[in-house]
Amino acid sequence: MFNKFGKKKDDDPKKTLGKASDALNKGLTGGLTKAFLGKDFVNTMNAGIDKANQAVDGQALAEQLSKTGADATAEVVSIQDTGATVNMNPVVALGLKVKPTEGEEFQTAGQLMVPRITVPRVGDKIKIKYNKDNPTQFTIV
Repeated sequence: MFNKFGKKKDDDPKKTLGKASDALNKGLTGGLTKAFLGKDFVNTMNAGIDKANQAVDGQALAEQLSKTGADATAEVVSIQDTGATVNMNPVVALGLKVKPTEGEEFQTAGQLMVPRITVPRVGDKIKIKYNKDNPTQFTIV
């Protein structure tokens, strides 16, 4: 809750990433960063901040779907590495044949982070929760 200096820690990662972006791109600090470290450095750091924001958004979506998503069983019909990682876990593109507990079977595809020690394989049956309004949004449960 508090950092080593006794100040209250901000637990919202989106706010923290916003502060990092502001420090990198705005005001005197942003100008000095571009001047001394160069535009390429700033662009690389901005790309890292963007990836971190995407990871935070993905985690929030997974948490939301775990609570409110529709239950289903899915068969993995395709999997492809996107080349991205989050905390050393791969982000993959999954193609699924979904059998919801209610309704008709359908196919969908989407990207999500999976633990590197339990990466699904083609033919695996997995339990998911998905957004009925946007079936490309799903999470493995």
